[in-house]
Amino acid sequence: MIAAAERLFAEHGYNGVSVRMIAAAAGVNWSLLGYYFRGKEGLLSEVYRRHCGELNSARMRLLQEIRAGGRKPELEEILNAFIRPALAVARSEDGETDFIRLRAILAAENSTLLDKLVAENFDVSSATFIDALRGCLPHLTRDDILWRFHFMLGTIYYTASGPHRIREFSNGRCDPADIEENLRQLVPFLAAAFRAPSVKPVRSVKPIHSVKPTHSVKPTHKRKS
Repeated sequence: MIAAAERLFAEHGYNGVSVRMIAAAAGVNWSLLGYYFRGKEGLLSEVYRRHCGELNSARMRLLQEIRAGGRKPELEEILNAFIRPALAVARSEDGETDFIRLRAILAAENSTLLDKLVAENFDVSSATFIDALRGCLPHLTRDDILWRFHFMLGTIYYTASGPHRIREFSNGRCDPADIEENLRQLVPFLAAAFRAPSVKPVRSVKPIHSVKPTHSVKPTHKRKS
């Protein structure tokens, strides 16, 4: 049921798929979906949880490895631990492509549901990596790191979901399917961005209003002779 639902969601979007369509594709009675998953949203949540659980586990495992023995990891090591599993998911051949397509469709179709799924599945791991980045970047405020983490997510997502563009521009020389080459290019790029100086907030300048005279000046009149 889960595999059938993921394939249909990726092809038709969340709103374009009914419980009966999923049941027919899976070859089961539609009432089973309600019994096991409490409807279509519960089934989508399970699809999302399974993929994100594997991704989060891989990220945390790599982070633990570079922290082994109490050592303080370098910025590039932390970035690699976060990015490598995401690229590996995008390049696997066991249905992950459907999941990436599904995420893109959800982003355009039902942002409230996507926000809920992202929060449920990524808030804890994201907070862990943000704290690790802060340990490497003491010159930055937390807000600086949050902004740069946000931009990094966009970079990873586009690299995973839109690899054909750079392949076409380079006539095939730049191939995002090569994970190691991706990391060789992407990690230094993001490390330089994270190490950039802190961006000072722009203070709003209050407009200067003209001061009105407090006393009126009476006009002088010349006396006629």
